[in-house]
Amino acid sequence: MSSFLKFLVSSGDASSSRRHKHPYYPREVVVPNYAPNTYTLPMVLGAFGGATALLMVGTVAIGKKVNKQLTWKDAGVLAWFTLCGFLHCFFEGYYVLNHATIAGKQDIFAQLWKEYALSDSRYMTSDPFMLCIETLTVLTWGPLSFLTVFAIIKGNTSLRHITQTIVSVGHLYGVALYFGTCFFQEKFRGISYSRPETLYYWVYYAGMNAPWVIVPAILLFQSSKTISQGLSVLNKVKSMKGGSSSTSGSGSSSSIYSGKAESIRSFDGSSESKSSNSSSSSSSRKADKESKREPSRDSRDGGERRRDRVSEQAAYFRDEGRPESIAESKYEIWEENRADAREQLRKKRTTGRRE
Repeated sequence: MSSFLKFLVSSGDASSSRRHKHPYYPREVVVPNYAPNTYTLPMVLGAFGGATALLMVGTVAIGKKVNKQLTWKDAGVLAWFTLCGFLHCFFEGYYVLNHATIAGKQDIFAQLWKEYALSDSRYMTSDPFMLCIETLTVLTWGPLSFLTVFAIIKGNTSLRHITQTIVSVGHLYGVALYFGTCFFQEKFRGISYSRPETLYYWVYYAGMNAPWVIVPAILLFQSSKTISQGLSVLNKVKSMKGGSSSTSGSGSSSSIYSGKAESIRSFDGSSESKSSNSSSSSSSRKADKESKREPSRDSRDGGERRRDRVSEQAAYFRDEGRPESIAESKYEIWEENRADAREQLRKKRTTGRRE
């Protein structure tokens, strides 16, 4: 009887070992249809890394050609978001579509996932958290990363910093959840999803996820600083506009019309000087016939009447409290005086020719 029980236990252990024959931790986790990789690790990493590097370099070259003002600092950000967009949409998108059968596939993406899963076996078991976080990444952070690439190439600073901020916050939030779930599972339940070797825990698990903590933090600081500076400039412009609009009725418009009023005052002197110069030149030509002429009584009376009319209208509008109307009325009077002065000058020239 005891020998029969030993046989059952041993047979059960053998079937269990055959069922869980995989390199992942914890050892009792079930990985359906697992098949070992057929390519060596250098071949898989070399092919994937070469394709990724070629995509990043090509995108930077296109960005430099399209946007001549693209700095090398912005080119580095461009390469980063190109990498993010490619990994999120294609590499992680492959996982979302093939999570149930990925353990038995042998294409390059499947073999990469099986290699990385040595640091986190949840990728081989269709873990609900991994499916949710990866689906969110594929549908949001991937397209937004490519939109950021487009904004950087086109030089659209406002769109670039908006999408850069959103994606960076999403990266930090996702990595915090990723590390947090692993930490609490190991801390409170004693479950470790990573193999204990240095390569798998420190290089794969910690090292490969560290850039999605460091780089988004730097980019978030950069975008926050740029947006803060832009808002401060906008507030200054608004304050300046508010101050100018509050004094526009008595400041800007009055200064505009005061220029017209100044031209009115200057016109009186200039017209008088022109008339006097013309009369003096005509009198010098006719010095042998007659002496200098004095303005006629009619012209003196007309000038006095015009000056009286200007002063009366200015006083009336000043009492009414309408400075703009004063200037406009003066400008109209200036136009009338100008026409009268031209008519007087024409009459003087006509009488001079007749004489």
